[in-house]
Amino acid sequence: MKVVFLETVEGSGDMGEVKTVAPGYARNYLLPRGLAAPATPHVLKRAERLREIEEERQRSQDEHARELLGKLEGKALVIGVRVGEQGRLYGSVTNADIAEKAGEILGEELDRRVILLPEAIRSVGVYPVPIRLSRHVVPEVPVVVVDAEAPEGVEAAAEALLNPPEELAPPEVEAPAAALDTEDADAADLEEASSRDADPEGVSEPGTSSADSDSADSDSADAESTDESEEGTRQ
Repeated sequence: MKVVFLETVEGSGDMGEVKTVAPGYARNYLLPRGLAAPATPHVLKRAERLREIEEERQRSQDEHARELLGKLEGKALVIGVRVGEQGRLYGSVTNADIAEKAGEILGEELDRRVILLPEAIRSVGVYPVPIRLSRHVVPEVPVVVVDAEAPEGVEAAAEALLNPPEELAPPEVEAPAAALDTEDADAADLEEASSRDADPEGVSEPGTSSADSDSADSDSADAESTDESEEGTRQ
């Protein structure tokens, strides 16, 4: 069913907007409350003027919302609650609680419906929560839920959650002497293995070079030749 919105309905339509909605929604909710009217030619003529009124209203709301935003910038909403074991709350923190706390800072009451909290908070911590100050101004404000009976105080507990201390890097540890000796031994083993690879038939006798070995073999051959010659002469 096509209707013209006579008022802005969040999530449905703006004032002056022409929109098709479910017939049941129009008949049971919008039309009886005067929030919309059937899109007849007469009502359609009013739509343009209604849109101008809505745009002016939105500009005014946005201007006021930016003023409120200035009061919230750099601030967290700290809420102290009773806490049980493992940081679980006795109860929960709802959008109504957050609206009340934000109203204290802003100096004016906020509707709980502008707090866009997806679900109730049930444990201590820091939660970024959007607050719809106007349609175009929706800041995300940190909500800090702490133990109301924290020994260091609520404000100090909230500061610790917002700015946790940096973890210190572990000191460098020198390798123990035994480990260094093992590394030296491993290096020696590798060097010895490399030497064996270079001389696969084994290591020569101490004090004997390969040249000396060749010379000894040559002398032995000469001696055998001389003996054979002398034996032939005697015969």
